[in-house]
Amino acid sequence: MRKSVMADFLMRAEYVKVKELCQQDFKSRAVASAILEFALVSLKYLLTQCQPIELVSKVSGKQYFTFGKANTVARPVNKSLFLTDPNEVNTFWNRWVEDGLSSQDLAKLSYTIALSPCLAMEIFDRQNKKGPATFFECYIGHLFAKALDSNPTKRVRLPINKRNILMTMDFLFDVPSTSQKIHLPVKMSTRERVVQAWAHQRLLDVAYGDEVFRGIMVLFSETKMDSRSLEVVEICVPDHWLAYQSLLAKRYRFYSFDPPERYLNLSEENPEIIMVKQFSQFFTEKEVVLQKKHQG
Repeated sequence: MRKSVMADFLMRAEYVKVKELCQQDFKSRAVASAILEFALVSLKYLLTQCQPIELVSKVSGKQYFTFGKANTVARPVNKSLFLTDPNEVNTFWNRWVEDGLSSQDLAKLSYTIALSPCLAMEIFDRQNKKGPATFFECYIGHLFAKALDSNPTKRVRLPINKRNILMTMDFLFDVPSTSQKIHLPVKMSTRERVVQAWAHQRLLDVAYGDEVFRGIMVLFSETKMDSRSLEVVEICVPDHWLAYQSLLAKRYRFYSFDPPERYLNLSEENPEIIMVKQFSQFFTEKEVVLQKKHQG
């Protein structure tokens, strides 16, 4: 029992550390170190104090499992993307920092770093409902702040009737190397209120002009698990996405850590309207994404 309490205390401390450091400087090395440490501590907790649980995948071509403790079960984990060796995670991270990783290895590393703390918090800190989403937002904010060499803000002024209306949105970046501005919503899933991302993009487009704020969305996955049957499904609304993209506002990229086949197919069938990719691909096409006038 004491060992479990100490582990809970340590993970809470790591979570608070990540949040506080991000408030100071998203792109700092201290944030990177805190995120890695929190992920490793969480992964070790899952492996030593929780039980792996096989799930019934109803998603074609994907297998899922999760972790549980007592009567608590965490969210689904894609087997093909999750690294279960903390040493491998640490090695991949250092290799990425020093020399870079293949897109496939980076997909696994980024997925594991993003998910491990979320799984752990869902087990040891069940009352902290916002914790997983907050950590995920911190993680993505750090990765983009470092990649863009710019700290984000969440407030923007919209000129209306000779006044400046101050609104809170998702991450907003000014990229110094290209003078490009980025509007970056970050979601664990898009099942709830996803239209808000398009609505905010529309406000920015009307206020400042199309493509002044380039719209990019990062989402984790679209899986849903039935806690009784342990069945995993993907909840997708491709027609809604197509309507939002076509009639409300145009977002330039959608990056997903576990992209659903239906959204990938939507992108392949309508490449001139919507582009959905695996999250790791952002780092291989960053220069194209940040061009003032993109090509395709």
